[in-house]
Amino acid sequence: MIAVTLLVGFPRLVPADVIELYGEENVGTAGAQFLRIPVGARSVALGKANTACATDGAAVFWNPAGMMRTPGRKNIFLAHSQYAAGIDLGYFSFHWRGQNFGYGLIAGMLSSGDIPRTDEFHQEGTGQTFRADQYFVGLSLARAMTDRFSLGGTVKLYQENLDEFVVRSWLLDLGILYFVGLGDLRVGFAAKNFGPDLQPNGTPPTLGEGYQTPDTFQKFSAPTEGSFGAAYTLGLGEQASFLTTIDFNHPSDYSESFRFGGELGLLNIFHLRVGYETNRDEGGLGAGFGLLVDRQTWSLRLDYAYSDMGTFGTIHHFSLDLAPVIKGRSQ
Repeated sequence: MIAVTLLVGFPRLVPADVIELYGEENVGTAGAQFLRIPVGARSVALGKANTACATDGAAVFWNPAGMMRTPGRKNIFLAHSQYAAGIDLGYFSFHWRGQNFGYGLIAGMLSSGDIPRTDEFHQEGTGQTFRADQYFVGLSLARAMTDRFSLGGTVKLYQENLDEFVVRSWLLDLGILYFVGLGDLRVGFAAKNFGPDLQPNGTPPTLGEGYQTPDTFQKFSAPTEGSFGAAYTLGLGEQASFLTTIDFNHPSDYSESFRFGGELGLLNIFHLRVGYETNRDEGGLGAGFGLLVDRQTWSLRLDYAYSDMGTFGTIHHFSLDLAPVIKGRSQ
């Protein structure tokens, strides 16, 4: 009922719909796709099925309600991914929580590097370069309604710099996390990146003789998406466990997909992961591993993931999750 209320009610509060039906018919209509690039090696290795099991440093990105379920009161999270054509993605988050409220700071950047400038007379380049960088910064707030149920939200400022043109907008994420009470079975819901349409500033460049130059740039939708997921950990004895997780993802500008993931934990130190996302033209497979170093006052987790992006090749993801430890609280 809560998920239905969010899906139906919030479109009335903002110019863009939270979820549009028949997303496959809207392919190519949304911009700011940088905001959909997955954050965190663990999340990538689980096939991005992270809505219900984001209870670590990456929670602010995947489901801000998960901030209330992290092992530590404070958490520092760093992630880096090296994409094709020299494109880098960096992400940072810091969050802290009390008994009832959690607060977070997030920032992300996609760096294009220097791109050679070309024109119709200089196909190999004019000798000049330009950049196409994208950023976001945000503030998050979460509330534990009960010992099982939490809500969270993130307000973020997105900016894209394409040469001298700038796109800037405020966007909103919302999340819900509920522990059912059967073991650690939990369900989660997240609606991300909804807000007003995006539009570059300034005046479009002159198109040349015989063409009519428009007065303003065309508007495009924000990359809104909604996801619903569940996760459960199976005990395999005192020294092993197996996390299973599944998500249903519905973007506003593409077809729906299912995401599946599994994580084998050994001695609560080593973690082996594999995941898959259905109905994607490029890739979908993810795999990786993690190492957890747990001390009396802090814990450190190092994660690596490999993702197959088809034509774009193999992408490598790295992340670091540092948190003080609350004894008796599992992740």
